[in-house]
Amino acid sequence: MSESFEQLATEEDMNKPDYGSNPGTPRWVKVSGVISLLLVLLFVILHLTGNSFGGLGHHMH
Repeated sequence: MSESFEQLATEEDMNKPDYGSNPGTPRWVKVSGVISLLLVLLFVILHLTGNSFGGLGHHMH
């Protein structure tokens, strides 16, 4: 009886959609995108406020 139950369970599992194996966008892509967006946002905010990262010629002005 246990063999038929195991066989039944595997047949049911095969009919279920598999959400865990391919979730879509990988986590590293999302993390890289968020970091890139934050850096661009920081750059834009610094430019709009008149501040900068202080490059080589910054102190000469």
